[in-house]
Amino acid sequence: MKGKTNCGNSFSIAQLTDIHLFEDINKSLLGIQTEASFQAVLTEVKRSLLPIDAMLLTGDLTQDGSIASYTRLRQSLDDFAIPAYCLAGNHDDIPLMQSHLPSEYVHLRRSLDIGKWRILFLNSVVVDAVYGYLSGEELSYLENTLNAYPDRPTLITFHHPAVPLGSQWIDSICLENQEEFWEICDRHPQIEVVLNGHAHQAFDQIYETPHNSVRCLVTPSTCIQFEPQNYKFQIDSQPPGFRYLRLYADGTLETEIHRLKIGSFHPDLAAVGY
Repeated sequence: MKGKTNCGNSFSIAQLTDIHLFEDINKSLLGIQTEASFQAVLTEVKRSLLPIDAMLLTGDLTQDGSIASYTRLRQSLDDFAIPAYCLAGNHDDIPLMQSHLPSEYVHLRRSLDIGKWRILFLNSVVVDAVYGYLSGEELSYLENTLNAYPDRPTLITFHHPAVPLGSQWIDSICLENQEEFWEICDRHPQIEVVLNGHAHQAFDQIYETPHNSVRCLVTPSTCIQFEPQNYKFQIDSQPPGFRYLRLYADGTLETEIHRLKIGSFHPDLAAVGY
């Protein structure tokens, strides 16, 4: 499916996640040079999807939280010249993001109105921890914002997955207070989608609460992939990827995963940690 500019009743978005840039442009993560894989993904977005309306970058923008990596990311996104909305992951340094990312095209937002839709950006980062948690402040913001816009189809995005993915090791470092989050979602039927990163794999499942039904999406990394449905850490041979979403005015959506060509980047399949 080719991306098209909005035609009055839909908007198109590319989600990129878990980029893991380093201060050293040539440095690799488990066998993949992350700057090169990120640039290759941007090239593929341009080739296969443009024009699109926005990009969402959902955390772990850098691996080392360095000024140089954020500066390079901002420059790349400015050159791409599509509005890009960024949030933090567990490898990010939020103060450095706030000081070095915002630009004409790069934004750190709490919410975004795009057509009939509202996109809400939450912070699930716990400083010096790999797992995620939505603080009381974040949950209050979520509840209050949902109360204020009950009739707008809503996409909620943050870094850590909000549902179990079926991999024991990754599920142990996802969102810790999932029950609190879903209690709020259960009260707000306008929530259509929860969009996450962190797990370096594709996931698409309808999550049922007593009074609501929400589509939960997790997106592959622009660099290394983790093998799904494995109880222990294992690198997957799948190539880097990203997600395409088209949001329609009636609250429906279409989405698909795009990946680079098989063999374009070769991870170290024997790696045991990151």
